[in-house]
This record gives sequence, structure tokens and C-alpha cells, in this order.
Amino acid sequence: MKFVQTLLAATLLGASGYAAAAPNWVGTADYTAAPTASGDEETVGPFDTYDFARGVVLLEEDANDPTVYWGWYQSYVTNHELSTLGVVTAPGLNTNYEITVTAWFKEEVTGPNTFTLVDGGVKLWFDTTPDRNFDTDTGFKDDVILLEGSIIGGAGALFNLGTKSVGFTDLTVSVDSYNTSVFEPDTIAAGSSIFTLRLNDPSDATFLGQIESVMGHSYDGTDIKLAADGYLVMQVPEAETYAMMLAGLGLVGFMVSRRRSAAAL
Repeated sequence: MKFVQTLLAATLLGASGYAAAAPNWVGTADYTAAPTASGDEETVGPFDTYDFARGVVLLEEDANDPTVYWGWYQSYVTNHELSTLGVVTAPGLNTNYEITVTAWFKEEVTGPNTFTLVDGGVKLWFDTTPDRNFDTDTGFKDDVILLEGSIIGGAGALFNLGTKSVGFTDLTVSVDSYNTSVFEPDTIAAGSSIFTLRLNDPSDATFLGQIESVMGHSYDGTDIKLAADGYLVMQVPEAETYAMMLAGLGLVGFMVSRRRSAAAL
């Protein structure tokens, strides 16, 4: 799955004109230093990536604009990974403690099967008791926040395959704050994510069928529920690279606005 996601990311970045990614943050996470730690946690690392389990995305169409959707996502961490070595050992994860992820976002439809993300936020949560439950929409945003960021850009696509659809989304995250007692070194500044998306896939029917709400937002039968599998790579972009990235995102926004203005004439 990670290999497929990486290929999709490379395709998207190549099409958008971005040639180089920001350097990865590589460090450790001392979960015994979390504010609510009970003493049976551990220090994990070195690593640079959080790998998430299959999670759920709920999409709701904006009441005033059918080209805009509001979305909510939640899942949990299954592994710590180092890009050069693979999975990093963390025997206590999901046994003595858990790390969950929640996100909200706003996306705009840009074509029959494409969309861009124009706003949003993401949080990583630490809990001494693994208690998340997709069916009851509980246990994903309790205890303490380890890391918090803003979604500053992203794009994706869905492709129809018979009665089901598959796709992906690529996100750029600006890290606004994180627990410096847990993460070392204190140099995390950004992150990037690739998520694969599935709609109406029979393998997700049981998983999604029991979910009636995501992050407190109820499924009313007209909303869209998708299974999402992804990861977060933490980064330390150099100032020059980060400035170029933001300038590029600004240019994309300007071009979208210009096309809309032209279409309205």
C-alpha cells in the first residue's frame, strides 16, 4: 500500500511541477514524557513517519455551494516507520497506549473526478488507554494533543471502477505546535501525507456500515463515507524551500480565482 501511495504522490507532484520534497525530520518520541503518561510507555525511534490504520472519511456537501465539501477523518497509528529502514519497533503501541489522528478539511471540486483542499487541520492525540471505537465515534480525541497542524494545500482524484471508486489525496501540512518534551529534536515544522480512498468497496462494507458519525458529525444517508488509508511524514523544510512551496500554493489559488472570474463574465 505504501508503495502505491508513493507512486501516486510522485505522479501528482510531477504533474503540478514540484520537483523536490522538503527534508524529513528524523528523531525520537519519548511517550513516557507525555503529560498523562502512566509509566508503561516507551521511547520510539529514530523514525520519521506515522503510519495510520484504515480510517473513515465523512464528506458533507456545503448547503450553499455544491462544489464545496466539508470533511472529517479519524484513525489511529499502527506503526512508526523510518523511510530508510521500514517499521520501527514499538511493542507498547496499541497495548499500553495509543496515538489517534483526527482531521477536518474543506475541499473544492475542480473537475469530474478531481478536487483541491483549501483549508483544514490535523491533530495527533496520545492516550494511555487504547479505547478508540469507530462504531460509537469515541476515543479518538481524548487525553492530550501531541501535535497540531494546519492543512495548507492538497489535491486528489477519484476513479470509477465499476460499482466502486478508488482514489488518493496528497496533503501539505504546516505544523503549528507539538509537545517538545516528547519529540526530539525540536525541529518539526511541516508534514506531508498521501491517503488512498475507497468508495463502495465490498471489503469496507462491514467496517463503514456500522459508522453513524465521524468526529461528532452524523451520517444522514446523503453524505459520503469513504475508507482512507494513509500516513504522515514529518519534515523540517528549509526556509527557502518552504517559501517556494507557499508561493506555489498562492499561485494555484490565484489561477483558480482567475478562472472563476473569467467564467462568470
